[in-house]
Amino acid sequence: MADKEKSKAKKTAMEVAASYLSNRMRTVEEMRKHLKEKEFSENEIEETINDLIGLKYLDDYAYAVRYYEYNTEKHRGSFRAMRELEEKGVDKQTVKFALEDYLYENKIDEYELALEVARKEEFTEVDDKLIAKVARKLESRGFKRDDIYRVLDEMRRWDNSKLS
Repeated sequence: MADKEKSKAKKTAMEVAASYLSNRMRTVEEMRKHLKEKEFSENEIEETINDLIGLKYLDDYAYAVRYYEYNTEKHRGSFRAMRELEEKGVDKQTVKFALEDYLYENKIDEYELALEVARKEEFTEVDDKLIAKVARKLESRGFKRDDIYRVLDEMRRWDNSKLS
């Protein structure tokens, strides 16, 4: 009987947070929203978040770096990841620094990633229809406009006679 009563007892904010973190990393803002939905007081929420940050269970910078890594694996550009991170509540400065560090430490050139996506397109000739299709694809994947224009310029230089 005591076990049933104990299981029905309200969980602490830290227990709820730990359960929420068990599946994947979360941003500070995601955790804050989750704990608010579970009706914890502002004081409990902030105390729990501060404890989790101190324990390094919540780290928006590490989350952003991992998010960029994931996006690169999916052949997506950083522009999309930046927008999504800001939507998840990561502040702009953290988003910017994490991106700069990630690209530098991993020697990633987003132009080369975008060019790789373009080269994977199946085509027999480079024409305006293909150029438009690749432009839309790169934009939807979150590549920066400068990189997209560079890729399109490169594609226009591809020799159609050598493609067949």
